[in-house]
Amino acid sequence: MSSEQVDINHLKTQNINDVDITPDIEIKPRVDINLLLSKVRAEKRKENKLNYVFFVMASAVILIMGIIISL
Repeated sequence: MSSEQVDINHLKTQNINDVDITPDIEIKPRVDINLLLSKVRAEKRKENKLNYVFFVMASAVILIMGIIISL
């Protein structure tokens, strides 16, 4: 046993109100599936338009080259 005396009054105690009991986990808002689906559909439409533009451009180049070669 130690001959030191410990003064209990000098020990730091925490008040129950000082303790933070909030969890560290952030609560995320719910995701609307309809909103996600509409975004995917809009992106798909944009890709389809881009594909049509490339197809028309390639067809025009082939048509023009065919006309030039036949002359």
